[in-house]
Amino acid sequence: MTVKEKDSMNEATQLAPVQIGAAGTVEDMNAPLDLTDFAEEAGGALNPGWYRASIIGGYATQRGKQIVTGDTLSSKGDSHNLKVCFHLTQPNRNLFNSFNYRTSDFTADRLAQIKALREQFAGTQGAWPGQSDAQRSSLAIADLSQFQKAVGMSLPRNNGILNASPLVGQSLDVRVGVDKKGYNEITAYATLGKRTKA
Repeated sequence: MTVKEKDSMNEATQLAPVQIGAAGTVEDMNAPLDLTDFAEEAGGALNPGWYRASIIGGYATQRGKQIVTGDTLSSKGDSHNLKVCFHLTQPNRNLFNSFNYRTSDFTADRLAQIKALREQFAGTQGAWPGQSDAQRSSLAIADLSQFQKAVGMSLPRNNGILNASPLVGQSLDVRVGVDKKGYNEITAYATLGKRTKA
């Protein structure tokens, strides 16, 4: 093969589009490449404060781990974890929070007991003497009720188990803090715009 033939072949190879995908889609290998949709914010903890957020169905971490909004049984099997994924728009960041609860936390008897015990122990810091199980329910309900109030809708259930699907797409304000290991955590919720500005 002559030098001229080699140059001609190289030129044809560089200009020829490449077929990709099962449908035979043709892609121009010389077209500008835009990967901005795949960009993730650099790591590091956000500054503590309030941020606007939307509930999303899930996301992948930079290491490829899939985080999904949904309800799962705890590892001990005696409670549930409602995991909710949030997308913060400014800055562009995804976070999640888990709400641990037991279906028995929501019975009429337990709710009435918690209401009475909250009145009894009003102003008390620390453990409720002899009422650790009820206090656990109270703490779970406190987190979920603040979240529910911020979202502005009842928490749907299937056979007593919280159903996260209808929450996707809802927007709210979230307060972001930093835990002991230096990672962000969501510590509070408010109605959209109550703590942030557009």
